[in-house]
Amino acid sequence: MPAAHLTLREEDVVRLTLEFLQNRSLHISQLSVERETGVINGEYSDDVVFLRQLVLDGQWDDVLEFIQPLEALPSFDMRRFKYAVLRHKYVELLCIKNEAGLHGAMGAACGMDSAVDEVVKVMKELEKYAPSKEEYSQLCLLLTLPRLTDHLAYRDWNPSNARVQCFQEVFPLVEKFLPGEKKPPDVNSPSKCARHDRLVQLLIKGVLYESCVAYCQGKATGSPEERSQVSPKSYPTIALILY
Repeated sequence: MPAAHLTLREEDVVRLTLEFLQNRSLHISQLSVERETGVINGEYSDDVVFLRQLVLDGQWDDVLEFIQPLEALPSFDMRRFKYAVLRHKYVELLCIKNEAGLHGAMGAACGMDSAVDEVVKVMKELEKYAPSKEEYSQLCLLLTLPRLTDHLAYRDWNPSNARVQCFQEVFPLVEKFLPGEKKPPDVNSPSKCARHDRLVQLLIKGVLYESCVAYCQGKATGSPEERSQVSPKSYPTIALILY
């Protein structure tokens, strides 16, 4: 019987961690790990990776410019794409405006004026692409709030989370238009994407394995009387991950 070989790549461990963080909306930590390791949990084409980085950096104008050639394609929903990007840009500008307003007395009046001008400009663009007047009115309502986080929908808002959500929103729109290199399927080629909460699954399996080992050791090393009393129902369960 041939010996089994286990290949453990550190970048796969990073991907497991990234998926765990993303599934729990811990995007600040997720992006920090990505920057430090250079690893992304996803199988993206080079163009999508570039687009993703523009979104995560908040380079909204560059995002729209990069995707502009796709507007000529009848099947590409440019209107929906622009609305998603401009909405996130608008919310970030509101945050900047609010911060400038809080520090206006300290000499940030110029920054406040600039932020207001940019907000007005983006609002005009949003009006053209908003799917309904009601949704546009909801965005306008944000202007009346002293702080963006006063709105229930934005109570836990932060730029990192919002930018990740923006990419998740626009990626399905561009996925088929920015494909990667076509390669024949290879069962031996390792995946570059962790899915289905894989890290938690592995931890559960590891704990179950240790529980089984402890049970078997108890059966094998105990006295005959002790072994006769040990059953899967009576043996204490090991449920500790850290010890």
